[in-house]
Amino acid sequence: MGNESFPNEQQKKKRGRPVGSHSMSSGTASQQKKLSGKRLPARSSSAPTKATVIPSSTTEEDDLSATPFCAFLRSIMQHDRAELARVARELSVAENTVYRWMNGTSEPRAGHLKKLPAAIPTYSTQLTAVINQTFGDILSASVVSVHEVRKEVYQNVLEIGASSQDDDTRFWHVTECIFEEALRQLDSERHGLAITYARLMSTHEDGIHSLREVRMRGHTPWADSMESRVFLGVTSMVGSAAISQRIQIWNNKDGDRTLVEIDEHEHSACAVPVRRGNLLAGVLVVSSTQSDFFKDSTTCQIVAEYALLMGVALCDRDFHPSALLHLRPMPPLGWQRKKINHSYLNRIITYARTHQMSRRDAEFWIEREMELEFEEEAHRLLVLRGQDQPLSIVSNTPSDH
Repeated sequence: MGNESFPNEQQKKKRGRPVGSHSMSSGTASQQKKLSGKRLPARSSSAPTKATVIPSSTTEEDDLSATPFCAFLRSIMQHDRAELARVARELSVAENTVYRWMNGTSEPRAGHLKKLPAAIPTYSTQLTAVINQTFGDILSASVVSVHEVRKEVYQNVLEIGASSQDDDTRFWHVTECIFEEALRQLDSERHGLAITYARLMSTHEDGIHSLREVRMRGHTPWADSMESRVFLGVTSMVGSAAISQRIQIWNNKDGDRTLVEIDEHEHSACAVPVRRGNLLAGVLVVSSTQSDFFKDSTTCQIVAEYALLMGVALCDRDFHPSALLHLRPMPPLGWQRKKINHSYLNRIITYARTHQMSRRDAEFWIEREMELEFEEEAHRLLVLRGQDQPLSIVSNTPSDH
């Protein structure tokens, strides 16, 4: 009843007021109603999302007083509702919370600030800079904008492994999925990165002599994919990871070269053995043009996760006891590539015709022949240098990482 009588009483009071007073009171009330109507959507977390969109006139006025963080966040998400929603999900916050960060009405917690560059990898470097400029040097400028492998990648790899009809198809599609994601995650700004898988070569009478590259994807200055697949022996970082059965990390600081075989564009690298129990199939190696790229242990852990996923691409016959490893030195990578580019394919075709076998079988035998030829060349080079063995056999001093 009280709710019904109150409007009537209010009308009676208005009739008894002087005209001027009524006009002023009505105008003031109307003005306050308009002001409150403008503020309500920004304050109410339950208001429809479209009511919280920043008007362009307000944005232009606020830009003059906005912090570098607010202005930059607004510049990349103001007109992209889908991106804003995605970032909110990545950080586990409400969309209105992100709007308030853009408006400057609230500040992100330190935990959210640290996750933000990884949530928006395209602008990770700029975000790191404006966050440090606005909130103090709370983020290291060299922090890599990655924190974990996405669960969708695990799901995709497992689905491919379960649905593939043959071994070659499974290997191709699983490695493609892993390599594409690794490049996107680890090198979103394309500073230069390559990811390579090297498998163990077939066994000789006295064991396994080397590993050989079989899949590679890269960003400039590396090629998008690999054409000449080199042999990697005891003097390589891949060989060290295989022998030690442990992750190997190298960062080229102050011109320090601790390994004999380093690729042309490589300034840091992380190599992880691909294992199944006590058996070894190969090594996954990620190379970067940045000299301290693998200084962050989180980045190395991500490479290790991708190495685990590589196991889905492989068959039981791809894994061998580590006791079979008797790796030999191999010639310089540049020398190998020239030889492989010059004669490898022609030798396979000739061998297949001569012995009337498939190209795949012929490639197996030519690969073994070239491996032994390269061993002899490496031995010849060592003799010329007056060495019985390489000076830097890193497998004798495995990394503690």
